[in-house]
Amino acid sequence: MTRPKIGFLFDVDGTLTTFHANDSVIDLLIINDLETIRKLNFPIGLITGRSVQWVRNYFFNHVNDTLKEYIPVFGEFGLVNWYRGKKVRKRIKKELRELLRNVKKECTEAICEYRELEPYESYVQPDQRKLWIEPKEIMITFRTLPLYGLTTEKLLRNIEPIVKEYANELKIVPNPYAVDILPIKTSKKTAAEKAIRTLDKEKAVTKWFAFGDSETDREMSYAKNADVKFYKIPRGVTREAHLIIERLLAGSPE
Repeated sequence: MTRPKIGFLFDVDGTLTTFHANDSVIDLLIINDLETIRKLNFPIGLITGRSVQWVRNYFFNHVNDTLKEYIPVFGEFGLVNWYRGKKVRKRIKKELRELLRNVKKECTEAICEYRELEPYESYVQPDQRKLWIEPKEIMITFRTLPLYGLTTEKLLRNIEPIVKEYANELKIVPNPYAVDILPIKTSKKTAAEKAIRTLDKEKAVTKWFAFGDSETDREMSYAKNADVKFYKIPRGVTREAHLIIERLLAGSPE
């Protein structure tokens, strides 16, 4: 009897990772799970707000090259994707790109002035109190630094009044580690749809399993034209994700 083909969609931060020094570190158990999925030739897609560059150069630090090339990345909520050695950016209007640049500048200036900070743009956490901006190609991400009192709530006090003026074009997606600003029609749902179209062109996958640690991630389960079951994982409890993956690969009931 032929085994039904299944597919996997994963959020990254807090789902496949634990946090160390305010940043994500992949769990070794998860690396083994991803390798097992690869050997079974089941598709995997990473659906993340992180950049393609961060995933490939930082998150994949401890992943072998074969697995690294097997797993496509649908980064920045699907705005920038990496598949089969090629990076593809979603086409968005010139006016929207300009708006994002201006909003990034305006928010940066507002936060820095109000909180008496200097901007710092890097993938690596600063070792002093600064406004940490994570590099992105399209969307905007301000990272939190709780050690210095720069929490999500405090960043939002300066960001929300600015983004509110463009409510028809932009939205804010906050979490404990960052505040993201992105085009209003961009979501984990649209990113999952892109992933499924890319990874299952022949529609051979009978069911997709999506994993995430937030209600934002649950949007993956609403992807059109696909059967997607969502598992919400307690943030940072990667062992729970591992146990569910192990059960699904063994063919146990959902």
